[in-house]
Amino acid sequence: MWPNTLILNRAGTDIATRAKDIDNGIADVVTVGSMALANPDLVERIHPSTAAARPATPTTPPTHTA
Repeated sequence: MWPNTLILNRAGTDIATRAKDIDNGIADVVTVGSMALANPDLVERIHPSTAAARPATPTTPPTHTA
């Protein structure tokens, strides 16, 4: 569909929808700008091997573990 790498920015869209865009071949990379700023532990939240993985939203307070 697109001959080069396509970075898709869908501000306000949940992470599951963004992941589907990659799975369906619509995008190669999706942005997570405001989610990453609002959730410093975003990688741990969305990584499949994390037992406590849960959807991250800009309104979800970050969790910090010591």
